[in-house]
Amino acid sequence: MHEFSARVGDKQLKGIDLIRFDAEGRIVDFEVTIRPLSGLRALGEAMGQRIGPLLAAFKTPS
Repeated sequence: MHEFSARVGDKQLKGIDLIRFDAEGRIVDFEVTIRPLSGLRALGEAMGQRIGPLLAAFKTPS
């Protein structure tokens, strides 16, 4: 478990990373919990602005 704090714009957030490994040391489960909801929303919007334009390269043509 890893605890963290961050600021996204004017929102402060706190979070926890929960990582589970298999016998070979590979990640088998990764969960992130963030609070408060306003911080999670701000993070989602910021990630969308950064990652959104890159996702087009991975979409298959219809």
